[in-house]
Amino acid sequence: MAPLGALSQAWVSAEASLPLGWEIRGLWRFGDLWIALSEEPTFDDYLSGSGQYADQALRGFAARLRERRGIASGV
Repeated sequence: MAPLGALSQAWVSAEASLPLGWEIRGLWRFGDLWIALSEEPTFDDYLSGSGQYADQALRGFAARLRERRGIASGV
């Protein structure tokens, strides 16, 4: 299990990576897998990330959010 500081840092990174208007909907554990989920304001699009540990799921999730944000903003 990751230290609490690693989890907090990963959560903040994920929040900072959200495209405009998107929100993190949650972080859930299913057996040995952690899933992070965010949705856009109209709930027409979503993005998720997963990993063996919560901070790992959030870090991968943040990377996918930054990629999505770049596509949405044209960068």
